[in-house]
Amino acid sequence: MNALTHPFNLVGALVAAIGFAAAPALTEDIAEAEDPPALERFPDAVIVAWRRADLRDYEFVTGRVERSRRERRIDRSARVAANVRRVTYRTPPGTRLEDVVQHYRRALASMDEVFTCRGRDCGRSTVWANDVFLVKELVAPDPAQFYLAAAGDDELVAVYVVQRGNRRVYAHVEFARGNGIGALAHGRSRTRFGQNAKHPFSNGIANALLQHRYTVLSDVVPDDAGGLDHAAREALDAAAAEVAVLGRKVFVVCHFGGEAGAEAAVAQSLHCAQAAAARLRAGGVDAVPFGAGPMMPRRGVPHRRVELVVP
Repeated sequence: MNALTHPFNLVGALVAAIGFAAAPALTEDIAEAEDPPALERFPDAVIVAWRRADLRDYEFVTGRVERSRRERRIDRSARVAANVRRVTYRTPPGTRLEDVVQHYRRALASMDEVFTCRGRDCGRSTVWANDVFLVKELVAPDPAQFYLAAAGDDELVAVYVVQRGNRRVYAHVEFARGNGIGALAHGRSRTRFGQNAKHPFSNGIANALLQHRYTVLSDVVPDDAGGLDHAAREALDAAAAEVAVLGRKVFVVCHFGGEAGAEAAVAQSLHCAQAAAARLRAGGVDAVPFGAGPMMPRRGVPHRRVELVVP
């Protein structure tokens, strides 16, 4: 009786053969899959997941992600209206995570770095995979992950690279294109990779609206009659450049002290809100005015102020 005809060896050989036959031998892209425009994939990688959609509320992540009380927590992000293409690649056996990271850093060298992280600084891989990207193949040990968010003229690109426990390296790419993204990217000074770059999505008015649903425009202060001077109008123009890319209706709420009486204060605040909303609409924001007068007091902020609110 040779080794192959021994009962136990024969059973083992049959199990191995069945397992080999059942294992997916994906050597080409899934049906209808496409690479993102002008972004070359890692050599010999294959597409294992692919989606494309027009989204009015695409979340572009620009910070660490965690889970708190069973809910995901994202340090920073921006929501934009965009055409989004999502592609997940599996690289050839033996590929090193760092080789894939460097491939995409070179591919995105002409764009602005918004945020990048590596290992545990990115947070939880399970949250990235299951809650942010919705691709279970991206679950990996937390130390074996890399994320890069970049902005171009009219595009946003997110790249997430992991090495799973079985040593296989996967790369997930999200490519978003939409009107207004380029204007926002060029609205501030542009800094290249490796120079502690900052981007309007990282902080500021748009991010405050996303995180808290309201923000006070500290540089927009109405005068005694509810009018807006040149500096206030310029501040509104700058705010419009940030807010327009969100693609959301924004309420412009003007607050006014009641020194001249409540009714007069309400009328003055409405005049202020209408002027501010008109300025924002000229910058592409769907702005609705609301005059609050002295009716909505809040501690810690000036009685005379302009706020933006996203209901």
